[in-house]
Amino acid sequence: MEPTLHEALSSIMGAYHHSQETMATVLAKFQETQRLQEEEYMGFRKELRTISSTLGTIVGMLKEVLNTRRDTVALQGAPDTSMDDELPTTSAGASGQEAPPQDHHTSTPPPAEGEPPRKRSLRSRTKTENDAKTPAKK
Repeated sequence: MEPTLHEALSSIMGAYHHSQETMATVLAKFQETQRLQEEEYMGFRKELRTISSTLGTIVGMLKEVLNTRRDTVALQGAPDTSMDDELPTTSAGASGQEAPPQDHHTSTPPPAEGEPPRKRSLRSRTKTENDAKTPAKK
């Protein structure tokens, strides 16, 4: 026996309402998931801002230390060795006394007062100075 038109429409309407309820449930779960992801994203953004700020502070401090080092070196009139990897070393002699610090960057004493400054070797110049004094390659 075939269902009547009324029964068929009733069945279709029931399925339609059930699908609407299912879609509403899925939408609610989706919105909750989206809200949680946004909260997590905002938390990550806050952490990244904190990290970025901390790194900015560290970079500022390092620049200040480097500038202070350059100012100190400039006041002393010595070449800037702040970027060198090796530090002057001292070694104890046979008598137990420390040897004077070795200067790895100059082989001649500085000019006496009143003498013009000597040209620095390529090795003791900074990279920028070397680039400026070396002819460009073609």
